[in-house]
Amino acid sequence: MDEQTATANSDELSLLIVEPADVWTAMAEKAYEEHTRTGELDSINIAVVAAARSVKITSEESDLLPGRLNIYGIMLDKRYERTGDMADLEAAIQAAQKAVDSAPDQPRRAMYLTNLGNKLGHRYEQTGDMADLEAAIQAAQQAVDSKPEDHLNLAACWNNLGNNLGSRYERTGDMADLEAAIQVAQKAVDSTPQDHPDRAMYLNNLGNKLGRRYERTGDRADLEKSGTSLLRAWKCHNSIPFRRVQAAARAVDILALLEDLKSAAQLAQNAINILPTVSTRFLQRADQQYAVSYFSGLAASACSILLRLNQPEQALEVLEKGRTTILSQLIGDRSDISTLRDAYPNLACQFESLLDRINAPLPSQDNEILLKQAQQRRRDGVAAFDSCVQEIQIIPGYERFLLGLTPAEMQACASEGPIVVVNVTDVGSHAIIVSSSEIKSLELPMLSPREARTWIDSKWSTGRQGLGSDNKHFREYLTWLWQVCVREVLIKCDSRVQQSMKDLPRIWWIGTGLASSMPFHAAGDHSPRSERNVFNRAISSYVPSIKALAYSRERLRKRKTHGENMLLATMTTTPGLPHLPGVEVEKEAILKVIPTHIESQVYEHPNAGRIIQSLEHCSIVHFACHGLSDYTDPSKSGLVFQKKDETGSLVQDAMSVHDVSELRLERAKVAYLSACSTAENGAARLRDEVIHVVSGFQVAGFPHVVGCLWPSVDAVCVEVAKEFYGAFFKEGAEMGDKAIAMALHEAVRAARARDWDQPLKWAQFVHYGA
Repeated sequence: MDEQTATANSDELSLLIVEPADVWTAMAEKAYEEHTRTGELDSINIAVVAAARSVKITSEESDLLPGRLNIYGIMLDKRYERTGDMADLEAAIQAAQKAVDSAPDQPRRAMYLTNLGNKLGHRYEQTGDMADLEAAIQAAQQAVDSKPEDHLNLAACWNNLGNNLGSRYERTGDMADLEAAIQVAQKAVDSTPQDHPDRAMYLNNLGNKLGRRYERTGDRADLEKSGTSLLRAWKCHNSIPFRRVQAAARAVDILALLEDLKSAAQLAQNAINILPTVSTRFLQRADQQYAVSYFSGLAASACSILLRLNQPEQALEVLEKGRTTILSQLIGDRSDISTLRDAYPNLACQFESLLDRINAPLPSQDNEILLKQAQQRRRDGVAAFDSCVQEIQIIPGYERFLLGLTPAEMQACASEGPIVVVNVTDVGSHAIIVSSSEIKSLELPMLSPREARTWIDSKWSTGRQGLGSDNKHFREYLTWLWQVCVREVLIKCDSRVQQSMKDLPRIWWIGTGLASSMPFHAAGDHSPRSERNVFNRAISSYVPSIKALAYSRERLRKRKTHGENMLLATMTTTPGLPHLPGVEVEKEAILKVIPTHIESQVYEHPNAGRIIQSLEHCSIVHFACHGLSDYTDPSKSGLVFQKKDETGSLVQDAMSVHDVSELRLERAKVAYLSACSTAENGAARLRDEVIHVVSGFQVAGFPHVVGCLWPSVDAVCVEVAKEFYGAFFKEGAEMGDKAIAMALHEAVRAARARDWDQPLKWAQFVHYGA
């Protein structure tokens, strides 16, 4: 967003356009603090515009210009970190360089040099140009050399120099750089008061550098020192919760490497317990994803550690609390928080206000008196927040507020079949099997994390209708998955080959850690007459979490049933995307098997808005169209429709995960998404968040959703959809929950029988939900 556009779009800024530069500077700093507290992109956009205005109306001769240029550069750099826009970074470097050049004798020149070094380091990370890195190191060294030893900002200068030296080590492998980086990182820590909010950040950086030296030398003492530094960061209670959890996540992995499993387990559980205090609930979706990506893997690692300690119930509770944070909050907003607001509005307001308070940034470190006052307010705020949560939890019906499901509640969710959680991390590979009578664990020693990564990183192609060497390689993957994991799980679940599909038991799969995208339902040998595969032993479903399964069951109990009706939305042609000739055939095949008592409505080439409006009145929806996957921002993934732009031309119109998950549908039952990659979990740093189109429809209220794990072949989509609805509506069967999962099971088995050696054609179809 440029200055002119942002100013035009902001009534607040327009009203202040005649005010002096100080007002703009204050606005920029306030918006920046808001961004620091919440991670909101809109806040940093406002900060950039306000800082730019401050610079623009400040005289070139003013002594205040360098400081305002410095602030402007910081705002631009922070926005670059969020968006990756190189134009912002280039402008930030220019502003920082001008601040340095225009302040040759100012006391704060060292800080301007530090900030310039930061930005040059960021450009090096983007371009790999060593000239940028050398210039960054030079600027950082000048800042350190010119800074009085007792200056409050000295630690920031040391920290920046250490980071840039660490970057040069990563590039050249020169141990002298790593040694120097560790020395200056230690100086940053040593020159920072114990209760300073930035101390956690400096301890984090020191711990990471010590960890890098351990990786190079294998010296256990460095690993121990790295863990100690990170633990000290975790104990910095004046730091924002975000930094503390970030440090704890790294420390857990180090404690596991040191085989101090009990300490690792305790730390992980403590860190996950304060995740609710990391302010993500009230952010926009992209901002939520940015925040939780920093804790990716913490819950999975904690689970592995607890399983090695033979504590399966605690391991499962940790997973449920520490994974699918965004989905859990969306579900919680439809239950815990929303009901609290309705029943106890004052208490809900107090809870949200205190959550906001403990995540607020502290004032500039230049003012020591204000800093100490703010630190005390934060300590008081944390104590008040804990008291508020305790007050809520003693209210009947709110005993589990922020705590998730109990083991007994999770076992109740397995009343119709076992829930199997497969968790794979560098700490270990295990399955947790939840039945109505117990929660037990199964070690999977043959499931190597290294091999798992190799399979997960493989690229499969469905080009040329799934023909070629990729299918052979994928069959090897399915055989491997059967041998190292799924066969052992089914033996433990006592799932055997059945003569009739109606006798097959149901099983719900949850993959976590490295297992988050594994196709458990398709594992095995699929050669003719082979019974060594899941299809012959169980009807598979997936869920993001047990809490999500409980939510789907709750939606079934509460859904309004005033007669079933069905919506079909089709896109044979889509602007800018390949033609889908099978869509018309798919539509006609479905219409032929819909029972007469189910009212049907067909939309051909609709816009997304029309679909969203119609969903409120539908119990069954079927979409035959293109799917869109966004690995950077999975909330932007979605289904592609079309609309007219301002010129009357047809353009793509996506119905995103974010759009769908904001809905609250009362009549919803089944959503069939006949589109590419609607169940794909491809964002590496957000794998345990399970954000894709299918989970979006679950949150919206659909207890049953059918989707695809990867791009589909048009002709196979037609056949599977035809078989699904034929089985589903066969003989006027009631729309029972098992019937829905079994209908997809039958449909995929039929496609498999036609092309058993080409699993990339048929193995992508999955059922999610109840």
